[in-house]
Amino acid sequence: MQVHALVNVYNDHVLLPIMLSSLKGDIDTIIVADGAYKLYLDFYLKSDKTAKPWSTDGTLKLLEVIPNLPPIKLIECPNGEPWLNQCVKRTALLDAVPEGDWFIIIDSDEMLYGNVKGGLEEIMESGCIVGYTPLYNAGLDVSHVRPFWHPRVFKKEKGMHYWRKHWLLRDFAGRVVEQAYPKKWTDTFVFAHLKAFRERGRLTPHLSYMQMMSKGGWMEAAERHRHFNIPQA
Repeated sequence: MQVHALVNVYNDHVLLPIMLSSLKGDIDTIIVADGAYKLYLDFYLKSDKTAKPWSTDGTLKLLEVIPNLPPIKLIECPNGEPWLNQCVKRTALLDAVPEGDWFIIIDSDEMLYGNVKGGLEEIMESGCIVGYTPLYNAGLDVSHVRPFWHPRVFKKEKGMHYWRKHWLLRDFAGRVVEQAYPKKWTDTFVFAHLKAFRERGRLTPHLSYMQMMSKGGWMEAAERHRHFNIPQA
């Protein structure tokens, strides 16, 4: 079975090399989806009127020039337009993973450290399809030195998708996978979240986007349910 890293990028040239380098030797393929979400781009254009829906800062070039990376599959903006929302973009990443393979979700401002291969083997051999690992928010206040646990490793099953909340992975029946299925917990490797070290030009629109999302209960714009047209709670 192969393990795929699913990576969401948009003008992320500052931290992307750190993230990509942390995957070397432990991941079989890297699947990258490039481009802004529609609402995010609206905020970005307020500070940079030249912004495009796709990356223009050299992010995509880095995928070609960093040595010794596993094979990379790039998913570009649909028809040159921004993604409707995070759920649509992240589901596009899921759709690129063959059923029965494993995938690890890692953003461009994160990195892995520790015994990644050993931790993945623990999860894959546990009989579970969900793996939790600790995540640290490096660079923030001292309260964030303590880790919190994230579901980041999954086995691809038919119909997996995101709907309305981009961090709740759902199965073919619309159930939240990390709630409905047995879980394996491992601290053999961990994630470090490096958001505080992003390029300043990305922090302002990101904060505006996050504030807007929080006010709306973190609900993404509605999209047609593409898999089974099942009513969602």
